[in-house]
Amino acid sequence: MKKQKFFYFLLFLFLFLFEYHFLYSKEYHNQIVCLNSMDLIEKMPEFSTAQKELNRISKIHENILDKLAKEFHLKVEKFQKNRNPILKKELVILQARAHTYQKTAADDLTKMQNKLLNPIYKKIEKAIHKVIDKNKNIMRVDDCSPGKGVIVNKGEDITEAVKRELGLITNKK
Repeated sequence: MKKQKFFYFLLFLFLFLFEYHFLYSKEYHNQIVCLNSMDLIEKMPEFSTAQKELNRISKIHENILDKLAKEFHLKVEKFQKNRNPILKKELVILQARAHTYQKTAADDLTKMQNKLLNPIYKKIEKAIHKVIDKNKNIMRVDDCSPGKGVIVNKGEDITEAVKRELGLITNKK
């Protein structure tokens, strides 16, 4: 009976030390790191250029939609005065045209956003992989940008290291 208790005690001690070593060792905490992707993206000159282009395209679509809305309201006023069935058909056609253009504009903006921002995201991803390759203990990178859902991450913040890889800040060690 004493041998069995001693064996269980040693097994418990071994498992406790094993778990303590892996859960609380410095290497374990360094394996999960965080990164503020919004801070990175905002500092990249390519992002500013992409944002300006997206704003320009958005303004073009807004202007066209405003013209369609004005035309629609003028026809509504005419129809309210006249009650002409031809005007009613024109209103229906104009409304359909406006809805179609709205969808086209949204699709165009989404495509342009993907075209302009995907290369930026890929560039950031490559820089993250370079930082990870330099530190073999990193197992996972959490995005700690505000609103991303990560409330607390006790791991190392690698945002500055990724900024250095991207050339956004000078190399300091």
